[in-house]
Amino acid sequence: HGVFGRRAGALPDYRYSEALKKSGIVWTDAALDRYLAATQDVVPGGKMYGGLAIAQDRLDLIAWLKTVTQD
Repeated sequence: HGVFGRRAGALPDYRYSEALKKSGIVWTDAALDRYLAATQDVVPGGKMYGGLAIAQDRLDLIAWLKTVTQD
């Protein structure tokens, strides 16, 4: 919720990896696309492994995330 424009690893109620907290990433369309394509290449040592190899799947997920608002 409210992902876009937020710094990665910034929500206080989740135990993010140190790698993600220190990544300096701000979630934009391009940043999410890169991260979702190959998470460990973008944030080595992060908790998330793998990614979405199909570009359209990434675009669809990013579009959906834009529809979800902060509670």
